[in-house]
Amino acid sequence: MSEPAPKDIHTHFGLSYANYLVMPRALLQSMPEDWQHRFVELLDQFENAFTHVDQASSYDVTPGEGRYLTEVSRPVLESLGWTVQHGADETLYYTPDGHEITGAEADVHHVLVPSADPVPHYDRGRAYIAPNL
Repeated sequence: MSEPAPKDIHTHFGLSYANYLVMPRALLQSMPEDWQHRFVELLDQFENAFTHVDQASSYDVTPGEGRYLTEVSRPVLESLGWTVQHGADETLYYTPDGHEITGAEADVHHVLVPSADPVPHYDRGRAYIAPNL
């Protein structure tokens, strides 16, 4: 059996619009030690290659489920800061920052509905989830 062709980062992301890669620490620390060492070497190379680029000092990652805007109930949308107005001909949606979304755009617009994280906390390096190698 032949090795799969190598993929670049853009290909790995597929058709998603994701701008960031988020990986659970508990799962990373559950990989074999030699894999972790190689991974950390690559992270170090990556960080060193972009020391000249301004970057945020931290991020807030929210677990959840992406849903189409029109599939999310009004109470859930309002709890997320959205405004929903039902008109005679169409429903108007306003993002938390006031941007209006209507018509066909509402049918394809994604909303993150927060949920509990299914991956356990890393627990100061003690969490271990057996990888399926």
